[in-house]
Amino acid sequence: MAAWLDVVCIISVGALVIFSNKKGIFNIKGLSNNGLVITRILSTLPLTVLLYCLREHKKEHEKSKEKNTNLKRECDEQRSQNENLIKEIVKINAQNDKLHEEKTTLKRELNELEQEFVWKTIRQIEVGFVLNINSRHPEVLVDSAASQVRFVGNTQGPDRWYCVTGSQELSRNHYWEVEVGEKSSWAIGVVTKEIKEKNIISESTDDEFWIIRLCRGKKLEAVQSSTVTELQKSPKKVGVYLKGNLLSFYDVETRQRIHNFHIECSGPLFAVFSPGSRDKGPLILKAKGF
Repeated sequence: MAAWLDVVCIISVGALVIFSNKKGIFNIKGLSNNGLVITRILSTLPLTVLLYCLREHKKEHEKSKEKNTNLKRECDEQRSQNENLIKEIVKINAQNDKLHEEKTTLKRELNELEQEFVWKTIRQIEVGFVLNINSRHPEVLVDSAASQVRFVGNTQGPDRWYCVTGSQELSRNHYWEVEVGEKSSWAIGVVTKEIKEKNIISESTDDEFWIIRLCRGKKLEAVQSSTVTELQKSPKKVGVYLKGNLLSFYDVETRQRIHNFHIECSGPLFAVFSPGSRDKGPLILKAKGF
C-alpha cells in the first residue's frame, strides 16, 4: 500500500508540473481574480497530495506496528505456555521416576520376602544322605565321620568326574546342601541309575544327568547330559532342591538361585557327588552314614 501511494504522489506532482508549464497556469500576469484563486489552489495540490501520502504512510506504519505488537504478545504467550508445559513435563517425569523407584523397591522387597519364604520352606525338608559305598569309584574316598567326599587319585591330566551317589532313590520333594569351599573342581546334582552303577559322570554316553560343576577353578557350568551352559560366580556352599520335575541349585550364602533344570525323566533319580580330579579337598555334606 505504501509503495502504491508513493507512485501516485510522484505521478500526480509530475503531471501537475507538466500541465502547468504547457498551459502557463502559474503565470499570474493578466489573470482575473478567479484565475488567481484557481492558481493558488493548484499550487497547493502537490503539498496536499504529499500530506495525504504521509498520512497514509503513518496509518500503515501504525497498523504494522500494532500487528507486530500483537504478534509479539502472542509469541510471549506461546513461550509462557511452552515454559509451563516444560515445567509440567519435568514434574511428571520426576513423579514417574519416583514411582519407578518405589515400584523397583517394592518388587525387590517382594522378591526378598518370596525368597525368604521359599528358603524357609525348602530348608524345613533338608535331609542328610546315606551314601552308597558300593557306588563309590575307587579313586573317591568317603569319610563317614566327617561326612566328606574327596578325590585320592592323580590330580594331573584331563578332568575326570568320578563320583559317589546316595543309596536311596530321591523323592520328588527333596533338599540337601553341599559345602564346596575353595575347591577348584567339583560336580553335584542328580543322575539316573545307569551313572550310579558306573561311578563316573561321562559326557560321552547317553546317560542322563543334571549337574552343576566347577572346572579348574574358573568355569562354573550347568550340564544336562551333553548340553553345557556357562554360569556366573562360583558359590562356596550349594543348596540342591528337587521339587517334582524341577531341579534348582542355590547359593546358600546369598540365597540366590544359580540354575534350574526341568527334568523329563520318570525313572528313579539319585543325588550325585563328584570331588573332581584337580585337587584333594573335600566336599562336605550332611550325611546319615553308610
